Amino acid sequence: MIIIALSWVVLLLFCIPTGIIAKSIFKINTTDNYITIFLGIFMQCFGLSICSFFFKIGWIVFLINFLIVIGFSFWKLRDIKNSLKEIKTDLLWISTISKLILSTIFIFALFKCAQSPFLIDNESYYVQTIKWINEYGFVKGLANLHIYLGQTSPFHVLQAGFNFSFFTDRINDINGFLLLLSSVYFITEFEKKNSRNGEIHWIGFILTFNILFFQFINAPSPDLSIILVSQILFYYFLDKEDSLDNFKIVTLLYLYLLFIKITIAPFGLLFIYLHHFDKKRISFLFIFGTLIAIILLLKNAIITGYPLYPFDILPLHTDWKIPEEVLKFISDYTKREGYSQNESFYNPSLSINLKSWLNLEGINRFFNFGILILFVFGLFIIKFKKQIKHKILLLILVFHFIILLLTSPQFRFFLPEFVFLSVLAVSSFLTYFKMNTNIIRLSLLAIIIFPLISIEFINYKNLTANKLHQQKELYSWHQILFPQKNSKYAEIAFEKINEGNLNYNSPQENFFFYGTANGDLPCVNKVQIDYFKQYYYIKPQLRTSNLGDGFYSKRISHNE
Repeated sequence: MIIIALSWVVLLLFCIPTGIIAKSIFKINTTDNYITIFLGIFMQCFGLSICSFFFKIGWIVFLINFLIVIGFSFWKLRDIKNSLKEIKTDLLWISTISKLILSTIFIFALFKCAQSPFLIDNESYYVQTIKWINEYGFVKGLANLHIYLGQTSPFHVLQAGFNFSFFTDRINDINGFLLLLSSVYFITEFEKKNSRNGEIHWIGFILTFNILFFQFINAPSPDLSIILVSQILFYYFLDKEDSLDNFKIVTLLYLYLLFIKITIAPFGLLFIYLHHFDKKRISFLFIFGTLIAIILLLKNAIITGYPLYPFDILPLHTDWKIPEEVLKFISDYTKREGYSQNESFYNPSLSINLKSWLNLEGINRFFNFGILILFVFGLFIIKFKKQIKHKILLLILVFHFIILLLTSPQFRFFLPEFVFLSVLAVSSFLTYFKMNTNIIRLSLLAIIIFPLISIEFINYKNLTANKLHQQKELYSWHQILFPQKNSKYAEIAFEKINEGNLNYNSPQENFFFYGTANGDLPCVNKVQIDYFKQYYYIKPQLRTSNLGDGFYSKRISHNE
């Protein structure tokens, strides 16, 4: 816990100067110190992603980054001092109950981050993706080795820049920092709104979902950042003055979301309303949107051979391009995973898919039915009835959800809608009945604390059929100082296997078809290699004798 707390302090000290520089570069005039930190996170993510094209993100890049931030700090020392002073003033000004809420989140977040990661995606590609970035940067055709590595996100690059891999394999907890930063922002904005006009604003209720957020914070998943920052995006769109400065902030928040996960793209429809045919606004969106698009296209082209990955549009004619049949395999698998489609159906119709989606069990059913109810209930919320911005946002959320419903409606993809509509409904209900603010604060504290404690006594088998998500973590005193390793399968044994010119490491225990845990590079499950050899007649091979030159898929005979 102590080591993680120190890593968060380091991250904060990097992001504040970087954010202040970003404000200067983009000519943004804002007194919102937390938005400045979010801008710093985005700029670190942006800069490290550019570096990944040319360098491995190891200690040398960290040192150069550190020296640049030191230079920024001397240049903007007065602004940094003022920012820290204002943040301190905010934290001292908020109510005692709110201080207790934030303290609770801080302690529980450290405790959770000190445990082994919960999400199974961590064991299939998060750890390995970050490891490749730490040791090689972006690698040509990396997805030929393990198809999930094609999902490399700039968020993983950001984590690679601050996981201190040059001396430990126990820190991949940037999501814990993001949750804490977001919590401070949500609470302080709620308090300001309430003290100004007694408003019971929806932004203060986002933390009631902490029991959900906490399942993400000890793994480097971009999903949590999407959920949290999207709420800030909605808040700025709905509640902030429609000025050029705020337009730039909304643009950068959206571009950050788009940068780390393309599924959020439909939220860009907000700018149809926001641009006002203003040349400054349009040029700002176009210039920086184009920069983000170029980096994403180049990143995808290098790792998969498809600039528009996961779409097979405009593929590169290179030796490292993923075979089309493999791309189709993973696309079909992802779609089936969203619907949990019965394998007995071949090429099922949309109606069969939707029926299957509605019949999912456990936590999936809760969120699937919940989002439908929330969209219907949203039609009766007064703000959606009377305020044009709320109507526009609701239409965009519905559009985004429909796209997901027709492609891969995993509930984690529509959590931004679910969280926003839920907290807006709660806020509207409490406002209608004119609830006392202190009672609300105490209720928030109870809603945050009780689930975080009770979750340890819940049988996960009632929430998910996935056996890999039914395991609970063990606790030990050493976690107060040192967190657990970055993989829950850190002790698993690996074997060295030769496949043509490729020597790779495979877990001896086949705990998961895509599972690789924290094996030495290159690492892939032998079962996965054998599967693609048997059914697709391909196997991954090195492009040259140098591992950093990447991989290609070699066609093999049916007898091989």
